[in-house]
Amino acid sequence: MKILIAYDQRLVADCLKSYLTDQKHLLVVGMVNSEDNLYIAIEELKPDLIVFEFMLWSIKYIDYMSSLNIRFPQLKILVISELISHELMAKIMPYINGYIVKTCAAEKIIIAIQEIKSSGKYLCPKAVDKYFSCPHGEKTNSQLTTREKQILGTWITEDTYNAVANTLNISESTVRTHLKNIREKLGSINHLQMMIYACQHNLISDKHKPICPNCRFSISTS
Repeated sequence: MKILIAYDQRLVADCLKSYLTDQKHLLVVGMVNSEDNLYIAIEELKPDLIVFEFMLWSIKYIDYMSSLNIRFPQLKILVISELISHELMAKIMPYINGYIVKTCAAEKIIIAIQEIKSSGKYLCPKAVDKYFSCPHGEKTNSQLTTREKQILGTWITEDTYNAVANTLNISESTVRTHLKNIREKLGSINHLQMMIYACQHNLISDKHKPICPNCRFSISTS
């Protein structure tokens, strides 16, 4: 199977190429930055499968995958990126053949390629859990109080707890308590995911938007 790697991060792409090159029956025919003209590379190299490595998922990639699917209907597409919402997963799956969350083991890539070749589709276990979960069960900012929304939005744009406290005229311990409660409500998410959440739910003042690639295509600035 001939494989083309489209990447956001060159270091990750080099590691992917090295890993795939060691596998029998797989041939990496090229690597291209995902922002470059990918159509030309596909037409010249004629890969059977394209592996997309996205540093951060963006809603713009839905149209991107759709256009690839229309122009190259025989091309298989495997995406390696972060864990995305049920809603985005449902929208992207008709246009791709596989999705792997970056925190999965490297061996999942080989399993994914084998499954795509034999049955056409593959989702890693983490993506399966997300894809088949009830969208109404996902946590939303409606669970946060007005004060918690204010603190989260301020915390994302300030350097320290003390800076948040000074901005909102509250104590630093109050800031820490509210942030602890916010994390409990939103689940086990890291700082970057909290940034994305805050931006997507319009919790950040206009002068700071957008602050991450994801939000650039999904927030409302009206």
